[in-house]
Amino acid sequence: MKKIRQIQFILLLGVILHLISSCSKSDSVDVDYTFASAVGVKQKIKNFNKVNFEPFDDLDLGFYEGDVWVQLEIENKPSYASYMVMMDDLINRNYRFYKLNKRLNSLKSMDETVDHALTDDRTYNNPKPNFQIDLTPNEKATFIITTKSDGRILQATPHLLSVENYTTINSRQSLFNYLFYVAIFMLLLINIFHWSILKNKIYYYYAFYILSSCLFYLNVEGQLYGLGLSNAVIDHILFVSIRIWILSAVLFTSKFLEINKTMPTFWRIIKVMFIIILGGATLYQFVFYNTSISHLHVIENYFGFFWIIIALLIIFLSFKERRMQAKYYLIAFSFLLFFITLGLIDSHFTILPGDPFSYFKIGTIIEYTGFTYFIVLIIKTQFKKTLSLERELVQRKEELLNASQKQETRIDKTDLLPVFKLVENSLSTESDWDEFKSKLEKLNPNFLDHILVKHPELTKSEIRLLILIRIGYSQKEIAGILNIAPASVKKARSRVRKKLNLTEDQSLKELLAQS
Repeated sequence: MKKIRQIQFILLLGVILHLISSCSKSDSVDVDYTFASAVGVKQKIKNFNKVNFEPFDDLDLGFYEGDVWVQLEIENKPSYASYMVMMDDLINRNYRFYKLNKRLNSLKSMDETVDHALTDDRTYNNPKPNFQIDLTPNEKATFIITTKSDGRILQATPHLLSVENYTTINSRQSLFNYLFYVAIFMLLLINIFHWSILKNKIYYYYAFYILSSCLFYLNVEGQLYGLGLSNAVIDHILFVSIRIWILSAVLFTSKFLEINKTMPTFWRIIKVMFIIILGGATLYQFVFYNTSISHLHVIENYFGFFWIIIALLIIFLSFKERRMQAKYYLIAFSFLLFFITLGLIDSHFTILPGDPFSYFKIGTIIEYTGFTYFIVLIIKTQFKKTLSLERELVQRKEELLNASQKQETRIDKTDLLPVFKLVENSLSTESDWDEFKSKLEKLNPNFLDHILVKHPELTKSEIRLLILIRIGYSQKEIAGILNIAPASVKKARSRVRKKLNLTEDQSLKELLAQS
C-alpha cells in the first residue's frame, strides 16, 4: 500500500509541476496592431461600415445573448509573416473570420468552404477559437471576427500571438491534457486494485464518479468536434454529461458519508429532489430539442453551483454521525473548490500562469487522490473496529462461561456495553447483524432457539429488536443504534408483542429474560 500511495503522490506532483513550469504568459509580438470591439451588433455583415468599433479592456461578458464583433488593425514588417489570433472562449463554436478588401470596401470570408453546422471558421480544431493571418511585407490589413452567443458564457477577449508561440502553447496544453488523463487512468487502476483486495461496494460508486467526470471534461473541451457531429448534437451531449456527472457525485457522496443510514429521511428528500431536477431538465431538453440549448447553458451552470451547496450541507450534517468520513470528504472536496475558484478568478483577471480551465483539472486530480487514500483509511478503520468487536465477544464469552460454572448465566446490558459501542459504528449491514446474532447465540445458546421455536414467523428486523431488548437497551438507545426514530421502535415493539401473543399485562422484557 505504501508504494501505491507513492505512485499517487508522484502523479499528482508531476501534473502540478508541469502546469506551473511550462504554462507561462504569452509572448508579445513585434508588430503594430490594435484591437477594437462592438457589443450588441444588429447589422448584417454587408453593413459592416455602420458598426462603431471602440477600444476595450476585455470581452468576458459572462452569460450573454447577442452579437459581438472584434476588429484587428495590423501593419506588417518588411517581410512575410504569419500570426495567430486566439480568443478565450471554450464552448462557443460560432465564430466567423473576415478580411477587409479595401479596394472593393467589402469583407471576404477567410474560408468559404466551412460547414457552419459542424464547426466555425477557426484554423485548427482546438478548444479555443483561433485564426491564422498571413501577411505580405509592409501590408496593412483589417480583419473582423464576429461571434453570436445564444445565452451561453461568452469570453471573446482576443490575443495576437506568433505562430511559434501559439504552437508552443498548444503543445504544452496537449501535454498537460495527456498527463491529466494518464493520471486519471492510473488512479482508476489503483482503485480497481484496492477493490480487488478490500471488496467494498463504494468502489462501484467511485469508479462511476471518476469516469463521468472524465466524460464531462472531454465534452467541455470540445473533443467531439471534428467527428462529423453538428454543433447542436454536441451541445446536447454536453448537457447530458453534466447531469451524469452530478448524478455520480450525489451517489458517491451518499455512499462515502453513509447518509442513507445516518439521515434516511434527508436522503429520500435529496433523491426525490434530484430526480425531479435532473429528470425535468432532461425531459425539457429533448421535448424542446431545437430551442432549449440557449436556456440550458445557464441552467446547467446553476445545477453545478446547486450541487456544491448541497454537498457542503451534507458534509455539515454528517459531522455528528460520521465525523471521520465527513472530515475526509471535506478535505478532498475543499481542494477541488479551491482550484475551481482559482480558475474562475484567472478567467476574469488573467493573473495566474496557464489556462484557467487547467486549474479545474488540477483540483480534480487532487480530489481523486484524496478520495483514493481516504477510502482505504475508512475501510481499514472499520475493519479494525470489526476485529475489536470480535475480540470483545470472545473475551465476554470466556467471562460468561466462567461465571456459568457458579450460577446460571444471564446477559445483562452492562455485560455487552463496550461491545455495543462498537456495534453502533460497525454493524451497518444485514450480514453484519447476522454475524453478531450468531456470536450472541454462542454466548447464550437457548435465547434465540426458544424464541424461534415458538415464533418462527419473526422477521430479521424483529429478531434484531428482541436481541437489543433482551440485553436491556431502552427505546431511545435502540433507536440510536438502528438509526431510526424512537417512534419507529415503539411501533416495532407493538408488532412484536402481537406476534408473541402478549397481553397488556405481560412484560416483553420478562418474557425474554425467561428464554
